[in-house]
Amino acid sequence: AFSLREFKLKKGDEVTLILTNLDKIEDLTHGIAIPKYNVQFVVNPLETASVNFVADKPGVFWIYCTN
Repeated sequence: AFSLREFKLKKGDEVTLILTNLDKIEDLTHGIAIPKYNVQFVVNPLETASVNFVADKPGVFWIYCTN
């Protein structure tokens, strides 16, 4: 589960998404994607990864689990 179900931004905001995989099972990776911002990355168990982007488009954007 993601800790934030929804978050609101203003156009032009700089965003940092941080994803931590708390699973201890060796092959249980997690991923995140926001297709309209070309954001996609995978996080291995017990690791943290992040991505930065500028919220330069108005609208509602879905965040997907990719793994």
